[in-house]
Amino acid sequence: MSSVVLETDRTILRPFEPADALAFGVPMRDSNITETTMFGAPARTNEEGVEQAMERIIDFSKHWSRYGFGIFGAFDRWSGAMIGYCGLRHLDEFDGDIHISTMVDRPYWLAGFALEIFRRNLEYVFLERGFEAVHGTARTYQMASVRLMERNGFIRQADRTLRDWPVFYYKCPREAFLARHVVYLRECLAELKPASPASPFINQPPVEEAAEAVEVSAGR
Repeated sequence: MSSVVLETDRTILRPFEPADALAFGVPMRDSNITETTMFGAPARTNEEGVEQAMERIIDFSKHWSRYGFGIFGAFDRWSGAMIGYCGLRHLDEFDGDIHISTMVDRPYWLAGFALEIFRRNLEYVFLERGFEAVHGTARTYQMASVRLMERNGFIRQADRTLRDWPVFYYKCPREAFLARHVVYLRECLAELKPASPASPFINQPPVEEAAEAVEVSAGR
């Protein structure tokens, strides 16, 4: 199991542990989450949710052990509560392409967490690990997922099918992410400047950030 830990302003990102199964079992019972990020039916009971969560934790752990990268659990840096997950993994259905997968649990929707953990993972793989490209998929009605990817440099490819569902298919070359990252850094610098009397909302986050909830899905 990897010891890699990432941080954002509000979260700690670390590989899942078996003890996380109880918290992870909660979103496993939410159909809106399982059908859009895992492409499957929700668990019917608490026990079934924990069981499915443990299966995914074991699967994630094997990927970390084999490849040295994988899915991070996202946890509130103050309370320790599980917010969701985000990370990279090979997707067998698409010839082993490396895909980013993100899930935010229902209590944390509309708070910009998806963008926060999504971007931090891209910084990690492109700036710290030197990956050349990352892929992403989204169900065809998940426009928030599409906006999230395109905002970070993902380029749409030919549509595909994942587990019998039509999906938008995206690729983000390293150069495309770096170009968008420069824009992001400029925005951060602009936010550090004091607001002028004529612009009282200069430091407010973009509206589209608040609209992000369950975001990019890459299956199991």
